[in-house]
Amino acid sequence: MSDFVCDADYRVHLPDGKYVVQCVKYDASFVLGKAKKLFLHFRIIDGEHQGQMIFMAFNMAYNERIKQGSKYYKCWTFVNGWRKPSRNAKMSPRLFLNKVFQVKTRTVRPLHNGKEMPDSFHYSVVDSILEVMAG
Repeated sequence: MSDFVCDADYRVHLPDGKYVVQCVKYDASFVLGKAKKLFLHFRIIDGEHQGQMIFMAFNMAYNERIKQGSKYYKCWTFVNGWRKPSRNAKMSPRLFLNKVFQVKTRTVRPLHNGKEMPDSFHYSVVDSILEVMAG
């Protein structure tokens, strides 16, 4: 059996607040083999944390049908100028790519055996998109 190598791609922990970011990529994957997720990846483009990467995660349906009450639907519609998609329209995450946003972050505090893990395991995620600034 071979040795395993620790992934050096740590999740960044920033002070909760507002940041100016640009969406640089997206990807969809299964987390723990169960939940289908879509991740939007953002690079902070202003301030002391410039260059840091943070992400926003969305739960996605297995049948790829986006429900109107979902976080992704609300976020996609907001970024699309509050224009709702027509019935059966594709709601591609490409809409977010290369756009500049003001976002609000929050800290994720993972649990292990029902107890909060130490601060070194905490990380930041985009909680919401507040404004479309350019793109």
